[in-house]
Amino acid sequence: MADFYVQAGRALQDILARRGSIKAVTAKVGEGKDNARAAGNAKRILALVVNTLSFRSTLQTILTKVDVAAREPKWFGPGSPLNRTKGALQPPAPTLASCILLVLMHDLLFTSRGIQAAKAWPPRERLERHRSQLHAELVRIQLRMGKSHPEELRSGAEERRIAARIPRWCRVNTLRATPDMVVQQLTEQGWTLEETETISKESVFVQSRHVDHVFAFHPGATARLMQTELYKSGALILQDLASCFPAAVLDPLRDESVEVTAMDATSAPGNKTSHLSALMQGHGSRYATLVRMLSRAGCLAREHGNVHPKKLDFLSLAPAEQGAIQYMLLDPSCSGSGIVNRLDYLSGKDDEQDNVEEVDPVEKGSALATRLANLASLQEHMIRHAMTFPGLKRFTYSTCSIHEEENEAVRSKGAGI
Repeated sequence: MADFYVQAGRALQDILARRGSIKAVTAKVGEGKDNARAAGNAKRILALVVNTLSFRSTLQTILTKVDVAAREPKWFGPGSPLNRTKGALQPPAPTLASCILLVLMHDLLFTSRGIQAAKAWPPRERLERHRSQLHAELVRIQLRMGKSHPEELRSGAEERRIAARIPRWCRVNTLRATPDMVVQQLTEQGWTLEETETISKESVFVQSRHVDHVFAFHPGATARLMQTELYKSGALILQDLASCFPAAVLDPLRDESVEVTAMDATSAPGNKTSHLSALMQGHGSRYATLVRMLSRAGCLAREHGNVHPKKLDFLSLAPAEQGAIQYMLLDPSCSGSGIVNRLDYLSGKDDEQDNVEEVDPVEKGSALATRLANLASLQEHMIRHAMTFPGLKRFTYSTCSIHEEENEAVRSKGAGI
């Protein structure tokens, strides 16, 4: 169990250092040789990290009164051997020891079971020396804030209420199954497809009015969906509706009856890539950077699909050597300011969208303007580069930003409009 807390601490460190989304980071940290054990470990790490982030403000307030790192520098200070653990990040990331301290404090103060590591593990033993003072500070915070239970100190209540109203969108991967097959299997498992715009029950789902083969489920149905064979086999892909538009708009076979070639110029993690692959009905060829999701979705050419992944910088490609490219998805790095996701209020990160560059949500004025200007410059450069591909007939440009600087302004400059 000591290793579990080290893994959770490392995941928290990566998230606070903005090295990845909550789900992506915890899944990676939980990887192991045993797939079942790895999946279970990732879920446990995810739960602990999410809960620690939810109570992070309270935990840090307690640490200002009971400075455990100063009292126990051997294990929680800068010189802690925990900070020399393989994979530790360099500043300005928080130290691994400080992150492990937070996850240990969460279990000590907010769970009935307490810390699950062996009592002889030094970090646990040193932290529990201060149990009484830590609990006393927690009680003081409760009284000061008028809370009757520690659970009420969890942050993001309003954000969670908003997130609870966001539908869980799923796209049918037509390379694995037909929409009719998916609906039939879901119906057999107790789901009901209704022709309505509201989802009143967790067992109800509705079809998108805008993009083919995309369904909306109740937000509380996510866990159940992920247990279905449809999801596990890659026949059903969790993908927000907005993320489905670029490939649907591009739709290379809309006006082509012969084999075509398309490129996803900025593919990561691959949702739009697999969508475009499915729209091309398994024909043609295309490039991407990530393969795990594409393999699961049945898109890779080496597995009888139509995707040929290349780990290359799009801007390094010589357009003159890519004459076969006729259609292109261009979803470049952006601020991610338009993302509304289920864990946003904890980390500021999205768990599904492609190519998000972090912009601090409280960043304002000149700092924000400078950051957006830098992103817009890169985006414009990519649009101009895309338009030099000699065989290109159509491409889509998309971002997950609400800022005009990254959208209309970039389009106008890049296209010379």
